[in-house]
Amino acid sequence: MPVLTAPPPTARHALASTGCRGPVEQAVVAGALAAAGPETLVRTDVPQPDGSVRLYAAWTDRGGPLADHIDRIALARGLDAWSWIEILTHHQRTTHRGRIEVRAHPLRQILADVERGHRGSEEYRASFVRLLADDAERAGRPPLPAPGLPAWPGVGPLLWHRCTGGDMVVERHWLGH
Repeated sequence: MPVLTAPPPTARHALASTGCRGPVEQAVVAGALAAAGPETLVRTDVPQPDGSVRLYAAWTDRGGPLADHIDRIALARGLDAWSWIEILTHHQRTTHRGRIEVRAHPLRQILADVERGHRGSEEYRASFVRLLADDAERAGRPPLPAPGLPAWPGVGPLLWHRCTGGDMVVERHWLGH
């Protein structure tokens, strides 16, 4: 029967990678949520070894219901994906934790733009339509129907769940891949 003995004093303890990045990613997301104020959408982009990006979306206190309310208004006003990009970009606070990017979006400020019906720059919208059409052509997909843009993608959990099947994590791959 083997006898367990203490390791020699010169032995070094090594941390072995389990290959699972989940706990580290979850810790970063939890830290980002703790740092954000109430009624905030927090999106965390975590680059993956294969070049894709894992996107986490989470809401701070009272953020989920407010974000769903914003989505209802945006869809009723016919806001599209370009409006979503401009509004969210305008109201984001971006921080980095190494290569991980955390974007906090205060929802009250987004609500004000949505209620105003902010649509964003028409020049940039047209450029975005061309970009999406070119990407579809390169990938062998049909272009989006007129006007060539998806509808408002959403800032709330109800639209997020509809698009992700209930998971709050999405693997995103760069255009053209």
